[in-house]
Amino acid sequence: MNFTDLNYVIAIDKYGSISLAAKKLYVAQSNLSRAVKELEKEFDITIFQRTPKGVVTTREGQRFLIHAKEIQYQVNNLTNAYSDLTDHGVSLKLSVPRASYISEVFADYLASLHEEENIRIHYHETNSMKTIRNVLDFHYDIGIIRYNSMHEGYYLSLLKLKKLQYRLILEFDFLLLTSKNSIIADKHIRSNEDLEGCIEIVHGDKRLPSGDYVDLSDNDREERHQKKVIYIYERGSQFEILSRVPNTYMWVSPIPQHILDQYGLVQLRCGAFAKYMKDVMIFKENHTPKKHEKQFLDMLREKTREFGCYF
Repeated sequence: MNFTDLNYVIAIDKYGSISLAAKKLYVAQSNLSRAVKELEKEFDITIFQRTPKGVVTTREGQRFLIHAKEIQYQVNNLTNAYSDLTDHGVSLKLSVPRASYISEVFADYLASLHEEENIRIHYHETNSMKTIRNVLDFHYDIGIIRYNSMHEGYYLSLLKLKKLQYRLILEFDFLLLTSKNSIIADKHIRSNEDLEGCIEIVHGDKRLPSGDYVDLSDNDREERHQKKVIYIYERGSQFEILSRVPNTYMWVSPIPQHILDQYGLVQLRCGAFAKYMKDVMIFKENHTPKKHEKQFLDMLREKTREFGCYF
């Protein structure tokens, strides 16, 4: 057994396909097949079941991969610890929700690094389940997930099951974001009837995948009342759509005032009609924060104080 072989089987498990993992790793498919066969022979187990659509990890394979990922994580931690000492560079991986207040902090954080000679930073905006997977696969140092407080019991149980630590960052009522020229810009929004004739902008991957842990989509009854919906999968276009397409709106976390001014938008408080949300930081139990990671979190802490939350 060697560390490269462990990385190969972890990648195969991630992509569900030997051929796809080979493409992502830029290695020959035969190398991955050989690694699987040697590990299965060495440990006398079957790690993957072959199917016409790819591979499926067996139960004993899942147990093996838990240990393999732990080894990968410890090796990466060791490498990062000594690279910090030798090249004085910045290495950081963050997986976060599509939140303007977080991206603003991230931009300020990057600006503070202008004198650094070596920078390797990954910033991934995605949904909560993908962030959990990112952290579990040890690709990201910390994650920030967002959930409706109604679903908190499920998420906290999942984090406990996966041995992930968590810390509250921000709790807030969803705000309704719309153009200053929208027909609802001056309305008191208290029900779906107040949004009649408007178009909702929704991040299309916000729901849990059906069959992946649990499907919470049946609880999203508000969306089924809305006849006009545009699904998007990144944050940048939402501001252009809201500012240029008449009578569009979106439910969001607090947005900095300069962004609202830039796009001619307003954010409305909607009382009990709005969902009560939480942004929560997650990380592995044995994760040791790096210096630059702490700097980012300190800056994020200062930003959340503007909204009355401390972490």
